[in-house]
Amino acid sequence: MAQSPAGGNRRSRARIVDATIEEELRRSLARELHDRVAQTLTLMLVDLENFKLDQTGRESVLRQVDELQDSTREVLNNLRELLYDLRGETAVGDSLVDALGSLLKRFHEKTGIATQLSVNPGWPARLRASSAANLYRIVEEALANVRSHSGAGRVGVTLQTYSESELAMVVRDDGHGAEADQDRPLLGMGMLGMKERALFLGGRLVIESKAGVGTSVLAVFPMEEKVDVRVGSLNQVPA
Repeated sequence: MAQSPAGGNRRSRARIVDATIEEELRRSLARELHDRVAQTLTLMLVDLENFKLDQTGRESVLRQVDELQDSTREVLNNLRELLYDLRGETAVGDSLVDALGSLLKRFHEKTGIATQLSVNPGWPARLRASSAANLYRIVEEALANVRSHSGAGRVGVTLQTYSESELAMVVRDDGHGAEADQDRPLLGMGMLGMKERALFLGGRLVIESKAGVGTSVLAVFPMEEKVDVRVGSLNQVPA
């Protein structure tokens, strides 16, 4: 039975209305989180800094306050990234490569774990904003696992072509790894979130871990059409 033009138009308008309502709800939630939570966390940091001024000479107290400030900043940074997502924005900016370079530099400075970013020829000079944001989040989660669970001394991120029609991003560490039949510890380490982001890209995520060798996180996804490709390679090792 043929679909009437009027019926198709009504459904199209309904989808537009639903999308508009959803966007407004997300932005409203972002405003509430910013006004009520983000500002409160910022005031906490200010109050803690003022409190430290009265603790001169009390090194143990100062150390505990510093740790509390670090934890508060981390929560605030995570909240800001959530606000970017809710607003439909991206914290990655114009270049995924630059954003990953900065992320790895901060990770190294905070953990002491050596980092390396490699970009092979054929990797696009630019990705869609949503693709770049999801890849960035996968690396973030993988680095969180490296920091918390791996015991690694080095971690590397490689951006490369996987086939004629696919791209790949690999995060590999040299930590203690896990036996093949000990996959349970890998569950709950953000793996589900990383897999969801890979699926959002139309791709797949593979995690391999071997005791004494380390862990690798491989995201493979379709190459986007009409993109400029990088003709040279890039290898960054943050100091």
